[in-house]
Amino acid sequence: MEAIQDGFRGFSVVIDLGLDRILIPLAIVVGLAGGAMVGAELANLNAPELQFLH
Repeated sequence: MEAIQDGFRGFSVVIDLGLDRILIPLAIVVGLAGGAMVGAELANLNAPELQFLH
């Protein structure tokens, strides 16, 4: 029984490490995408209005 418990503990560590390898890059990508969206909106707010397109 003790061997099974040790096996499950080892397996949970492997799963936690694997989850970190997925979550950290995902958080970076989501942060960069969110920053790009905010930056694009700010650029649109500050852009001069073109008179000849109206």
